[in-house]
Amino acid sequence: MIKPAIAYQSLNQIITRHARERGDKIYGTCAETGRSLSFAQLDAVTSRMGHFLAARGFKAGDRVSVLSENCLSQMSFFHGVQRYGATVSLVNCEVNAKNVEHILHDVEPKLVVYHRETPPELLAVARATGAECLAFTDHPVAEDDNEFFNLIEQYPASRDVEPLGTPDDIALINYTSGTTSRPKGVCCSHACYFYVADSVADGFDIHESDRVLEYRAITWCSPQILSITPTLQVGASFVLARKFSGSNFFDWIRNYGITISAGVPTAITMLLERPHAVTKADLPTLRYMTTSTAPIAPETYEAFQKRYGITLVQACGMSESGFMFANKPSAPRRGPVGLEQRNIRARFVDENGNDTAPGVEGELMVDGPQIFNAYLVGRGEIQPRPPGGFRTGDLGHYDQDGYAWLTGRKKDLIIRGGVNIAPLEITSYLSEHPAVLEAATIGVPDKIYGEGIACFVVAKPGAALSVEEMTAHMAQRVSGFKMPQSISLLESIPKSDRGKVSKEALLQIWNTQVKSTLAG
Repeated sequence: MIKPAIAYQSLNQIITRHARERGDKIYGTCAETGRSLSFAQLDAVTSRMGHFLAARGFKAGDRVSVLSENCLSQMSFFHGVQRYGATVSLVNCEVNAKNVEHILHDVEPKLVVYHRETPPELLAVARATGAECLAFTDHPVAEDDNEFFNLIEQYPASRDVEPLGTPDDIALINYTSGTTSRPKGVCCSHACYFYVADSVADGFDIHESDRVLEYRAITWCSPQILSITPTLQVGASFVLARKFSGSNFFDWIRNYGITISAGVPTAITMLLERPHAVTKADLPTLRYMTTSTAPIAPETYEAFQKRYGITLVQACGMSESGFMFANKPSAPRRGPVGLEQRNIRARFVDENGNDTAPGVEGELMVDGPQIFNAYLVGRGEIQPRPPGGFRTGDLGHYDQDGYAWLTGRKKDLIIRGGVNIAPLEITSYLSEHPAVLEAATIGVPDKIYGEGIACFVVAKPGAALSVEEMTAHMAQRVSGFKMPQSISLLESIPKSDRGKVSKEALLQIWNTQVKSTLAG
């Protein structure tokens, strides 16, 4: 176990310090409305939450589930429940109701708070838990029909409620996507989450003067640990949008003086597909954009740099570990996902657990104080993380300079006639074609070889592209055994709610549109 770079601080200590030192400074702002919350106001509303939870007998580890899309009230619950010492679970309301039912059943919340815009079918699921259910609106103040925040107005904003528990108690439960199987809850302690955010503040060079733009759903781990928590730790500010908007994106950066913007390949591709008359010169405050969640094609990276001149900083993380690697914002490299972050030990290992040499592919294994504590796999079923390190399932290697490169996912490998083929390798070759905007590769059933290779491509706007042309393109780049058995032209690559390629949707497309053609 590596030694943490700095001593642990509780969320109560952090919020109290900022309220005292920079109380009037704006911490969070709603991108669409401009309404904001200062550090002093965050201190007051989370203190009132503490009094409310204490009055209802909450103990360390008791759980609060939050059903909401992005808003400052949702963020206040995220910090306030943890500050008190209970456990918070932000529930993604864009997933189907069945998954929400599974999540609430397993989490067993003592309290459910929900946004007024929560769909009736999900609200019915929440009420069926038997937990107390209270509504709220976008801004965490007493006003109009803001039920929860009107209710806690009766409690003092003083800090005389002592936070419960220890740094090792569970602070939050984040859920994996759960597309084809029941989703798993990733349980992280207060200490774990502190060190996750500390690594990000250090590795992404986030300081008190920064203003971070976030538009991804903060029910997802990555926005929590890039935008919401590191800014709180260092006393910086963030701007939170409900969703990504290509038409508003650059206006948000200009109007709010954004210095760092979150980014994902999907948003970057959208900005390329519908280009704006904007360059870095028009955005003097912007230092860089991040790109993570999914691999970004080198051609997309280069096209974005050429079109906008905005620095892209590649990084890699997961719910179980936080960010494992990130490029240096001052000197980012195209291709590698970055350098190992502090508070983590990241190794590429062979089947026997031995470190692989630079350039030699292995499975990524991580350990350290920012690694998750356990999975919640069912109601009352806690599965502790394995001792000695967590195998992520990512395949890759270090180069001679210590930068990590990812080559694919172990479970995503296409095993064709006993030969392992990484879908990411095939996708990268597809993306080299100048007319390709996006591409994806999956394994599909093959009666002879076990699995075949199915590819899907999206042409750039106005570009002419054919299956025959793509087949000829691939024939020049891969051996016959790695040649795709099918290449399909799509208008868009289907994505999950987290912006990742949906292999399940692609397989359905293949089954309904391609399979019968191949059989014939």
